[in-house]
Amino acid sequence: MEAGRSEPAAWPPALYGRDRERTLLDALPGPAPQGGGRALLLLGGPGTGRTALLAAAARTAAAAGATVLRTDGVRAEARVPLAGLHRTLLPVAPRVRTLPGPYGAALAEVLAGREPFGGELALGAALSGLVAELARPAPLLWCVDDAQWLDPATLRALGMAARRLTGLAAAVVFAADEACPVSAALEGLDVLRLGPLPPDAARRTLADRFPGMPPHGSDAVMVLGLAAGNPLALVELAGAAVDGRLPEPPALPEGSRLRERHRERFHALTPGARAVVALLLCGGPLAVPVLECAARRRGPGAGAVEEARAHGLVEVRDGTATVPGRLLRASLTGLLSPADRLAAYGTLASVLDPPAARLFRALHRLGRSAGPSPGPERELEAAAGSARRSAGHAAAAAAWERGAEVAARPRTRVRWLVAAAADAQAAGDTRRARGLMRRAGAQGGPAPGGAPGALVRGEIELRDGVPAVACRDLTAAVGGFPADRRAPAVRALMLAGEAGCLTGDFAAFFGLADRAGALRRSDDPPEQRLVFDHFAGLAATFRGRHDHAQWALRRVVRLAETLTDPESAIWAAQAAYTLGDAPRALALAASAVHRARRQGAGALVPAALVYEALCALALDRYAAAGAAAEEGLRLSEATGQRNLAVDHLSVLALLAALQGDSATAGLRLAAAERAVAVRGLGRPGAFNCWVSACADLAADRPADALSRFARMRGGAGQVNLAVRGMAAPHFVEAAVRCGQRAKAAGALRAYEHWATASRSSVRLALAHRCHGLLAEDDASAVAHFREALRLHQGDDTVLEMAKTELFYASRLRRTRRPGEARGLLRDAVSVFRQFDARPWAERAAAELRAAGDRVGPVDREPGGRRELTAQQTRICELVAQGATNREIADLLLLSTRTVEYHLRNIFSRLGVRSRVELASLFR
Repeated sequence: MEAGRSEPAAWPPALYGRDRERTLLDALPGPAPQGGGRALLLLGGPGTGRTALLAAAARTAAAAGATVLRTDGVRAEARVPLAGLHRTLLPVAPRVRTLPGPYGAALAEVLAGREPFGGELALGAALSGLVAELARPAPLLWCVDDAQWLDPATLRALGMAARRLTGLAAAVVFAADEACPVSAALEGLDVLRLGPLPPDAARRTLADRFPGMPPHGSDAVMVLGLAAGNPLALVELAGAAVDGRLPEPPALPEGSRLRERHRERFHALTPGARAVVALLLCGGPLAVPVLECAARRRGPGAGAVEEARAHGLVEVRDGTATVPGRLLRASLTGLLSPADRLAAYGTLASVLDPPAARLFRALHRLGRSAGPSPGPERELEAAAGSARRSAGHAAAAAAWERGAEVAARPRTRVRWLVAAAADAQAAGDTRRARGLMRRAGAQGGPAPGGAPGALVRGEIELRDGVPAVACRDLTAAVGGFPADRRAPAVRALMLAGEAGCLTGDFAAFFGLADRAGALRRSDDPPEQRLVFDHFAGLAATFRGRHDHAQWALRRVVRLAETLTDPESAIWAAQAAYTLGDAPRALALAASAVHRARRQGAGALVPAALVYEALCALALDRYAAAGAAAEEGLRLSEATGQRNLAVDHLSVLALLAALQGDSATAGLRLAAAERAVAVRGLGRPGAFNCWVSACADLAADRPADALSRFARMRGGAGQVNLAVRGMAAPHFVEAAVRCGQRAKAAGALRAYEHWATASRSSVRLALAHRCHGLLAEDDASAVAHFREALRLHQGDDTVLEMAKTELFYASRLRRTRRPGEARGLLRDAVSVFRQFDARPWAERAAAELRAAGDRVGPVDREPGGRRELTAQQTRICELVAQGATNREIADLLLLSTRTVEYHLRNIFSRLGVRSRVELASLFR
């Protein structure tokens, strides 16, 4: 939990994502001359908001002067004939007595608790007469909620009346559970089906009901993912999260109305249909023929699959059946007894093909064993490994967890829970991995699982905790593995080094690098040689021994090309980025993303996207960098890896700062600030000082920028060696402009050594630009600026080239060469406008005017209908969905001023004058 208690907002809440339904319902009832009455059947699952929509329609109709009549189904009276109609007539009994003889007599009998003479036709006609009478002074809206709980006689009578509204200023709206059989009685009515809320509407609903919950915090991300667009689930899960009542693993809390609806549906099934649900809960998605065969093995199964499907507990798509939704599965799994599970495992083992049956056969044999069972245990471990290879880490985690539920030996249960946690973490389910480790701890003590447990705990802390703790646990894990388990020990060492870098503890990192050198052997397989070379290359880089680093880091890149695992590709992308080979690093990062997704290693996708975003940014591909970082932020939060989310926030902040958008950069830095401080994230802390300095430089505040660099130390109190090199060109710029030339020259010497060793044209161009800024004689400055521009043209870093043109032109203007300066400045202004780098465009325009040229305000560029940026397009889509500027800013992590600035540009480029016109273009 990342916030204090957040009370729900006042009722009634706004209904986001239901614009189409509201438009239809708000038009009811219409005056009779405009076409007469209308009847509508609103169908949706539990919690989809049927009642809220009916209530909103009733409020709108009442405010317009209409008469509103309400009927609610009551389950306790569902088998009492005409009980629903009796409750409906009580409030309008005086009007019943004014009806013509037969109509009044029939309804009077119902009010008296007797069935009327004349049968259903007479009753339907009498209700039609009542509707006409009630609609006479003012239009009538009759709302019938929970129609599935109305007694059949009432439902048929209401259906007859609803089909006879021609010429009346009346409307009848029925709302019912989509899984209940009401359609026959209401045949002929228009049907409106409620699906899940769109993602943006779900976020706005959550923010509206729980304004104190951070919109991008782990609780909000978890709630949004679990609820899957169900409004009631959103409210119940969020309420449990802020109160600390959320179960582990996450499920609907005790007392949940939605959970009770799930239970009611399950217990309404016949035993055969319940057995079908149990098979799917225990066996996962199954082909329909396999499921039907398994159902027949459990007993009379004719129609059982269809029955479970009709009750909304089974979904069939492309011939495969499953229990839909994590919340529904969690609710129903809690209803299964150990005997139910054991019977399902035995049935599945008997009907599945041998490879798929292996796991369930082992589970069935383990469950039937009274004591230790080495044979079935080995079989289950082999089945879990097979599941990982064929279906990914999530499938393996499920196999280990199922095994732990039936294992007889406590040590086996602990070992398998730790294995389940490792696979859950790899799959990208950090919250589940934590829960599994807690369960292992409850059975195996505070540090369960030995070295494998320490490795899992360390990796969880690395991604979603305190990296200093992660470094301690992972370092302990290295020495805890036996000699024949070298691979996990080497991986623990690599992750410990990553934790040391993240916390900014380079003394610890150098110690781990020395340990890696001592562990190295001549017969190491390629994946372990890659780790040792990676340590050697980064350690040499941090120590300033760039020539030595080049050889080791290049070997890392070459080794990665022979391997297929995503983790090696990520480490190689870092090596290539350190080498200055941004195109190769970008390709490796993209390959890591692809491999991780293909292999079901969801935790590695946001890690790979960090380098994809950084490399795209280094190549001035700002749109691609922003897209990668935004996706990485979303996935980091969805997978519960908040330290990676901080990395992505930092990259997004740097992107904004380099464009000169200091408000957005500040907002993104603020979103990361608390995590940086609380968890001791030294590298992001130093990185964010660099970001702030870039924003200050764009705003022409070099002294402020220089003071930021002075505070650029990591969580361990050391200068962050990783960030210092990347930030050097901006430090030189700030120092030169503040007159501190000696400091600038010292930083440039170290940076130039790195750039020369790497042979990176991007870094060499920046080094020459720094020399141009630092040069005291004009000839030397001109030579360096020209060489920088030549190198920029070769690497296509357009925005950095524009900044070099601005600095060069400023030098030319001051040496009374305005004619040469004007051409450079015109190019720079054009590029800055293209990148939406407004402060830089304003600085270049000011220089251009000082050089004797005329340039218009930067916001009024001609040809405004050119293509929108990806971020501007997203803003337009949110405007079309009805979001306010404040809501857009919250969703996109922008400042409201930035949203307003983008909207001004959008209006100009698209030639629209209002949000209504803009929305019409994006619907």
